[in-house]
Amino acid sequence: MKPQTKVGILFLVAAGLVVVFALALGSFQPFSNSHELKIAYNFAGGIEVGSPVRVMGIKVGKVRSIDFQPEYKIPDTGEEVKLIIRVSIDKKAWPTLRADSRFFINLAGVIGEKFLEISPGSLEQPELKPDQVVRGEDPPRIDQLISQSYALAGKVLEFVNKNEGSVMETIETMNKLVTNFDKMLKQLEKTSRNPEVHRIVKNLSTIMEDGAFFSQALRSPEGIKTMSLINDLIRRLEPLDAKAIKKFLQEEGIRAKLF
Repeated sequence: MKPQTKVGILFLVAAGLVVVFALALGSFQPFSNSHELKIAYNFAGGIEVGSPVRVMGIKVGKVRSIDFQPEYKIPDTGEEVKLIIRVSIDKKAWPTLRADSRFFINLAGVIGEKFLEISPGSLEQPELKPDQVVRGEDPPRIDQLISQSYALAGKVLEFVNKNEGSVMETIETMNKLVTNFDKMLKQLEKTSRNPEVHRIVKNLSTIMEDGAFFSQALRSPEGIKTMSLINDLIRRLEPLDAKAIKKFLQEEGIRAKLF
């Protein structure tokens, strides 16, 4: 076999191995069955290249790359972002990606791997386009939460130390209020079982019913007419002279007639 033939065979074998290796890694996919999407974040939350992408809990792709772009701005909103995560998503799951879809970085279990979760959008919204840039939901920073928790705990302890007497007095006052309230409930329960109380309540109910009947009668046409006549009589008696009425009543003839 000629040396040129051996070199050619070795070259073809090496090229084949490179293609097979690239296909195994997923970096070269001439017959790709997925679309790519770019998701913008300001905090990746520990996501890595190769992390799975899930839609409704089902793996539909993976993270291809994480690029630092300090001067990038979202075209629609002009918001500044620092990270662009490029993901590949299966074409079968692509129709679930809509304009109102949301992109989260989650953790599988307590100490599990990080993955990118996509919430499907509504059918009324337009479908996302391949290679489109969308804004992701920045995950909470655990270090900041822990730091804020320590700061809050320190402030609480400081407040308790400075106002220990006031805090203890407040607790004692609340304890007394609860005790008195419990005693009041027990007293009410005992009172409700007293027959005399039942009789008083029944009488009060009767009085209230009579008052309601009387007030209803006053609002009737006859009651309104009677009240009008009384008001008219009072208005006529107002201009009379009190001295003249007294002298009239003290005359002998009037006394004889009256008595």
